[in-house]
Amino acid sequence: MHDIISIYEDSPETHGLTEKQLKIFRSAIQLFAERGYANTSTKEIAENAGVSEGSIFKKFKNKEDLLFSILNPLLRNILPQVVNEFSEETLKTRYDSLRDFIAAVINNRNVFVKENVNVIKIFVDEFIYDLKIRDRMVKAIPYDYVKNFNDILNDFKQRNLIVDWTNSEIFRFIFSAFFGYVAEHFLIFPDLKFDEKSEIDHTIDSIVKGLQQE
Repeated sequence: MHDIISIYEDSPETHGLTEKQLKIFRSAIQLFAERGYANTSTKEIAENAGVSEGSIFKKFKNKEDLLFSILNPLLRNILPQVVNEFSEETLKTRYDSLRDFIAAVINNRNVFVKENVNVIKIFVDEFIYDLKIRDRMVKAIPYDYVKNFNDILNDFKQRNLIVDWTNSEIFRFIFSAFFGYVAEHFLIFPDLKFDEKSEIDHTIDSIVKGLQQE
């Protein structure tokens, strides 16, 4: 799994950043995640980065441009890259059991969330309040990922290992359960101590129980 900052460095909006500009970019991610985009000023971003406020405007037109330099690569480049990476590593395997598949999906996404929690916080905040961001996220999901996911679900249906719901319903069920776990531990109560292995296992078990063919 790639470090999301290293992927940003190769994106058009952020390719070739100087060391000072990279400090600004990292500072913006940190403060947008901690305080929210609306509650963070360019002056605070600059002070946190240890640079002058004017340094921001040498690369970014304004605060909104800085925000979209974070979100656009996530939507256009980073999401497809990590999803394709996920599909290549995980979705092309023929699983013997539904639990093995769900465990692979959840454990893979859990690693990604932990490594990139700050960018995900920003993304979720803007996703909730901005319909344009929501639409762009949906459009960013690559066809191969959807096809691979559907192929696996259809194979489970043929083997009578999963309920005969539509694939979109199954997808929603899996990721609704996982997002509940993510929201509690990484977005709402990030300082709350919990048994990660136990909760991941329980999340997997509850999804499998809900999707198993009776």
